Amino acid sequence: MSFKQIFMQILPEIQNEYGRLDTVVVGLAMRMGGVPKLEECYDARSFEAVKLGVFPEEKDCMLQLKGLIAILESNGVKVLRPSLIHSLNQVFARDIAFVIEDQYIIPNVIADRSEERGAMAEIEETIPSGNIIMMPSGCYAEGGDVIVDNDYVLVGVSDDHTFEKYKTARTNYRGMDYLADEFPAKEFKGFELHKDDHDPLKGSLHLDCAFQPIGGGALIAPHLFKNESDVQWLVERYGTSNVYRCTPEEAYFLATNVFSFSPKDVIVSAKCAAMQGWLKERGLNVHGVVYDEIVKMGGLLRCTTMPLKRV
Repeated sequence: MSFKQIFMQILPEIQNEYGRLDTVVVGLAMRMGGVPKLEECYDARSFEAVKLGVFPEEKDCMLQLKGLIAILESNGVKVLRPSLIHSLNQVFARDIAFVIEDQYIIPNVIADRSEERGAMAEIEETIPSGNIIMMPSGCYAEGGDVIVDNDYVLVGVSDDHTFEKYKTARTNYRGMDYLADEFPAKEFKGFELHKDDHDPLKGSLHLDCAFQPIGGGALIAPHLFKNESDVQWLVERYGTSNVYRCTPEEAYFLATNVFSFSPKDVIVSAKCAAMQGWLKERGLNVHGVVYDEIVKMGGLLRCTTMPLKRV
C-alpha cells in the first residue's frame, strides 16, 4: 500500500524540536552500497571509519534503526520511510528535506547527496503543493543545520570561502537569507562552526552535532563554535543552569544529536551516560538506544529522523 493510500494528506507543522511528535520520516539502511572509497567520503566520521576499517555493516545499522522505530511507534508516532534506492546510503533522512512552521522545504544539497532527494517523492505527493517550498539555485541548506525553536530559527552556516573549501560545509548564507525572507515572522540567527573533512574532533558537520534545544533547556558542545559570542548567546537564551556543556569526547559521539518526541521524552545514545543522568535529573524521560554503528557515518538520532508534524 502506498503512502498516498495510507495518508491521504499530510499537513506539515513544526514549531520546535520537542513538541509532541505526530509523524516522522526515518532513514533506511538497506542496500547502502557497501564501504565507500576514502575519496568518496563526504564527512569526517565516515572518512575516519573507512580509514580505520570499521565502517558499519548494513545489518547492524538496520537493527539500530529498528530500535529507534520501536520506541517511536510504541509511543503513538506514525513512522514513514523513504523509497528504497539501491546502492545508496539513505540513513540520514534529516538533511534532504525539513519543515518550518507549515512549510515543507526542499533544499539544494551537495552533489554527493542529491540522489537521495528522489526517495522522498512518494511522501511529498501527500503534502499539498501550497505547503511545499523549493529553494532556488545557489541557496544551499541541509536539515541538520536548521533548528526551529519557536520564535527563532537557528542555522549552522558557512561563508563562501568555507563553503567552497570543505565538504562538511552544507549550508551557505544565501540559503539562510532565502529562508529568512520566506518566514518573516521568525527571527533567524546564524552560527559558524569549525569544519574539517577528515578529523571529526576538529569540526562539526551540522549545527545539530554541536547544539540542540530540549524541553526546558539545551545541549551545547562549545568548542565546535567559531565564535565564543555565539555560545554565550545560547547560554543566555536558555539559562546557565539549563544548559548541558558537552566535552570534546561526548561531542565526538555526537551527544547533542538527541531526538525528542515530546517536551518530556528524549531519545539518547546509550553511549552518553553522563548526559543521560543530567537529563533525568531535570525530570525528562530518557529513552536510551544503541547507535554505536550509525554514529560511525557522521550522524546520530536527530540525523536519522525528519519530523513532518508535531502537535
